[in-house]
Amino acid sequence: MPKRTLRDDPGSASDPVAAVDCFLEFLKPDGLVIVEDIDFSGCFVHPPSKAFDRYHEIYCSAVRKRGGDPNIGPRLPLMLNNAGLQNVEVMVVQPMGLEGEVKLLGPLTMEAIVDAAIAEQLTTNEEATEIIAALYEYATDSSTLAGTPRIVQSWGRKS
Repeated sequence: MPKRTLRDDPGSASDPVAAVDCFLEFLKPDGLVIVEDIDFSGCFVHPPSKAFDRYHEIYCSAVRKRGGDPNIGPRLPLMLNNAGLQNVEVMVVQPMGLEGEVKLLGPLTMEAIVDAAIAEQLTTNEEATEIIAALYEYATDSSTLAGTPRIVQSWGRKS
C-alpha cells in the first residue's frame, strides 16, 4: 500500500497541524523536521508608508480569506512540540535594508496577490496599481528601510 502524501490529503494543505502529522509519517526515528513560515504582524517599513500599510492590510486579509494564517510563524515551535518532536528549537530572522533586492519583496508580493485580492473584493485594479507603484518608489529610495516579515524557523527530532 503506497504511503499517504500531502497531495493525497488536500485538507492537510490548509491544516498545518495535519501537514506536520503527515511529515512525521515519512520521518525515520531521530529524523529532523524543519519548518519555516512568516509572522506578517512583524513586517514594517520606516519611515511609515500609507501604501505599505494598505498592502499589509490587503495581504493579511487575502491570506485569511484563502484559509491561511499570515502570522503562523510563532505557532510553529509549539506545533512541532505538540506533535511529539524532541529538542524543538526556534530562530527568527528578518532581512531588512536601505538598498537592494530585499526592499522589493513588498511590491513583488503585491503584484503576485493582485488577482486574489481583487477576486476577494479587497481592492480594485486601480488601487492595486497605485499601491504597487508607491511600493516600488519606496523601495528605490535609499532613505527608507524595508524588507521581509519576520521569518520563524523551527526544527525538532522524532524520538
